[in-house]
Amino acid sequence: MGQFQSILNVFLDAGGVILDEEDHERTHAEIISLLIRSVRPHYSPEQYWLDVEEAVTCFAPSVYNYVLWKNTGEVPLYNALKAEHRTQFSNRRPALKPMNGLEKVVVNLAARYRLGILGQYRDELKTVLSGIGVLRYFSFQSTQDGHSFTKPDPRYFEQILKEGEVVPSVSLMVGDRIDKDVIPAKMVGMMTVRLATGLHRNQHPRTPDEFPDAEVHQLEELLDILHP
Repeated sequence: MGQFQSILNVFLDAGGVILDEEDHERTHAEIISLLIRSVRPHYSPEQYWLDVEEAVTCFAPSVYNYVLWKNTGEVPLYNALKAEHRTQFSNRRPALKPMNGLEKVVVNLAARYRLGILGQYRDELKTVLSGIGVLRYFSFQSTQDGHSFTKPDPRYFEQILKEGEVVPSVSLMVGDRIDKDVIPAKMVGMMTVRLATGLHRNQHPRTPDEFPDAEVHQLEELLDILHP
């Protein structure tokens, strides 16, 4: 178990760890590409993904807003396309689906650790977890509902830990983003594992302070590093 031998609590990020967001990202890509094409006729889906990588590299808080602003540059137009993107995505939003292998990972982790949730999707996330029979394995089921702070504010992490009556030094954060998961978790004293997958899989630490304690590329690899 090595460096993680003191861990008692494991907190999983919602999007990108508990939930597979691939269908959501494809839908965002289709909507935003068409919106930009309405004002820039030669804009292509390929250019969209290049812009996404640029946004990820520069740690943009919202990839979608970054891409829209880069390709508009005018506040009224940006605001209009941003609002239209939000409306269209709300109308076309795919159903949430669990990450591949989630059930096995949750059951195995719950045998040794208390599990918690850190992330978005509110109570809808609990519905997904209940649907596959694993919500009962989570000792800490609080989501972002009712919290005055959200990621990447480290005070959100502090609130979740306080609610669970646990201390950071024996708690592990598993997330897919350096900026919204690894950095704030480290700031409050948690250990971190990054799941390098999804939209932010190519995000790289800018300084040694931003490196997670470990990195995996498949969710089930988490069991290998915690239970070697």
